Formats: sequence, C-alpha cells, structure tokens
Amino acid sequence: MAAIRLVHVSDTHLSDTHGYFAANWAAFRDAMAAAPPDLLVHGGDLSFNGPAAEGDLAFGAAELARLGVAWRAIAGNHDVGEAPDFSRLDQPVNAARLAAWRRHVGPHWWSQDLGDWRLVGLDTALMGSGLAEEAAQAAFLAETLAGRQGRPVMVFVHMPPFDRDVTDAGPSTSVMPHRARGAFLDACAAGGVKVIACGHLHVYRRMRHRGMAIVWAPPTAMVDVRRWQGRLRRFPRPGYVEWTLDGPSATHRLVEPPRMFVIDMSGWTATHGGTTTTLPPLAPL
Repeated sequence: MAAIRLVHVSDTHLSDTHGYFAANWAAFRDAMAAAPPDLLVHGGDLSFNGPAAEGDLAFGAAELARLGVAWRAIAGNHDVGEAPDFSRLDQPVNAARLAAWRRHVGPHWWSQDLGDWRLVGLDTALMGSGLAEEAAQAAFLAETLAGRQGRPVMVFVHMPPFDRDVTDAGPSTSVMPHRARGAFLDACAAGGVKVIACGHLHVYRRMRHRGMAIVWAPPTAMVDVRRWQGRLRRFPRPGYVEWTLDGPSATHRLVEPPRMFVIDMSGWTATHGGTTTTLPPLAPL
C-alpha cells in the first residue's frame, strides 16, 4: 500500500467579518490545491470567535469544504468555549455552543481508520467541564482504543496535555486541566496511542511522553514572537504539519509556506488588555 499523506492544520481563526488571517489561509489553500493530501485534519480554533459569532463557524466550515479534500475537524476554545472553571475568555462551553459546532462542522469526537492507523478526534473543551458530554467522550475513547485490533493510534486534541511538567496541577488555559489530564494520558498510553497531535499555543514543538510522540502544530494565524523566542530560542512562524503514514510507521515534517506572513497580535492584546477576539471588524481581502 502506498504511503498516506495527512495534513494537520490548526488555529486558523477564520471569519468573514474579522479577516486578519485571510492571506495566510489563502496560502494554505493554494498549497492544498497544489498537492492535495489524502486527509486533512483541522485541529481546532477553526473560527475567529465561534462562541460569540456562529457565523464564524459557518464561514470556517465553508472554507474547509472549499479546499476540495477529505477533512475532519475537532473543536477549539475559539469554536465552542472553554471548560467553565478555566474560561479565560468568559465563554464557558455550553449546550448551545456545542450544538452550533455540530450544526456547522461535525461531531465533537470521532474515529477513522486510515491505512494501518486509527485516527481519533476529541474535544478538549469538554475535559474538566463536568458536562455529561465529558463522560460520554471518555467512554468513547475507551471503547475506540479497546477495539483498535492492534492498530497504532493517532489522537488529535486542541489543547496540549501539558507544557513542561505533567504533574503541574495549577489552573491553566494553555493545557488540559490537571484533573482530566491524567486519565487521558493513562488511556492513551495503555491503548496503543503512538502520536498525540495538538495545537492551541500557536507554535510548533515536539516532545515524548511514555513512549508517545506529542507534536504541536503551528497556527496559520497569529504567533507571539517574543514569548516563543524567549522560551524555545527560535522564531515562531505560521504553517502546518504534514504526516506520512507508511504501514505502522508515522513521520512528520513542519511546513512553513514562504507566502505565509508572520502576524503578531501581542501588541494589541497588551495595549488593550484583551485578546484577539476584541479586534475591530476587518473584511477579508
């Protein structure tokens, strides 16, 4: 069987009313047209401000369809909100926001077999939420891993499981809540998961944990140059991750298209004390 190309793109923040990142998305769209993958997985934050503007979800879903390739997607905090105890943007996930995602984009959790691999998508906004959907998603993950029939598994989540210290129990909006993290990682480590693919923090990064590769996809939208230059000692750039699945092996490469602009909105957020969701409207070019 021929090797399978899988593209993982994340944090696109698309909108027809706040088109700050439209040029980078256009560059991504051109890259997909030039070399269509076998499957594209969007890793969350499809929309600019889906919890407040359902039209952003509709626009993002239409843009995915416009690519003309097979795709799956998982939700991010800018799509459905955040677990109530960790709602930095004061947009707690709720029934209405979950329903809007399902209406325009698709399910909150899913699995798909591709070649020798089983792919699993989960919604990290549900983790630590206390909603009924949190338990249903955990049960789905357990069942899906138990029924994998020896397949290696790649799990897609929006938030990384942790940053530097897996035992850090401090409150955070950057990684999975501690009270949900342990059970998730235990299930993955025992269930044949070889790769955890995530995004959310707008930088490319690799690490290993308990035999699993954890790969952070960069955004196509904004980056925080000062933050990640200081921490990782490299210049963060927009892009995406391309995976090659060849039998039971999986390798990846970082793709940073030269036509993608480095957009840093940290000056705005620092000056206005808000987030990018407080930016004024800007029509896409």
